[in-house]
Amino acid sequence: MHPMISCLAVAAVILLHVGVAPGTFVYAGCSPSRYAPNTAFESNLNSLLASMASAASSGATYNSFTSGAGGEALAAAADSAVSSAAYGLYQCRGGLRPGECSSCVRDTVARLGAVCANARAASLQSDGCLVRYGARDLVGRAADTSVAYRRCSAGTSGDAGFLSARGAVLSELQQGVEATTAAASSGGYKVSASGPVRGVAQCLGGIPASQCAACVSQAVAQLGGTCGAALAADVDLVQCSVRYWANSNSYRSSQDNSGDDVGRTVAIIIGIMAGLALLVVFISFLRKACN
Repeated sequence: MHPMISCLAVAAVILLHVGVAPGTFVYAGCSPSRYAPNTAFESNLNSLLASMASAASSGATYNSFTSGAGGEALAAAADSAVSSAAYGLYQCRGGLRPGECSSCVRDTVARLGAVCANARAASLQSDGCLVRYGARDLVGRAADTSVAYRRCSAGTSGDAGFLSARGAVLSELQQGVEATTAAASSGGYKVSASGPVRGVAQCLGGIPASQCAACVSQAVAQLGGTCGAALAADVDLVQCSVRYWANSNSYRSSQDNSGDDVGRTVAIIIGIMAGLALLVVFISFLRKACN
């Protein structure tokens, strides 16, 4: 192959790799403890993650897994740092179509190795699903109201109508999620709307209805205590999540939506022009280097 063609082929691969953005995720939590390569835990973890990706294809929106816990002795030692057993679960957001759930779980599992390389425990929340694994059983645990993620919009409103609608939405989420948990093993899921405000709450599968309700109540308290009159807010606790928003643009840093659109368009145009300029310089450099 001509040297110039070879160089341009390499350049094309590099540019394509940079241009393809990976699926976005909301947050990732990786344990500080690491497992050593080529160990029984790594083998069990790989088997577990493969099972997750495969099971999601069946259409189940929630599932838990165990790999390597063969017998009561290993199960009893699951809390030990030397346990080789791996435990995991995935859960998709309520309302996702089966194909969307399956795709989300597969993509999230694939990202775990890069985001939390060799972590003995990890949790990765994507837009549509949660994937979590560790060296201890994740199902049937005591209530855990630790905050995993929280976001408040920059825009706020003291309007009485907005505050009243938000209060009604959050109240309905708290009251309704317990009933949906009792009816579904995949975890409680509740949506609510009042005026311009929409909200959604979801609990982790496998937890009791009363525990789900308590978690959602704690999450709502977190939203009110830390986000004040924000037009939109998310909070994820270990066992549940709650979100509300006033409109689709509530997370913009400015409340002047039209101004944001103009600024975003200008930024995109400038970015494209800069990218093309860099491309020309890059190809010119390669031509000189390969000749």
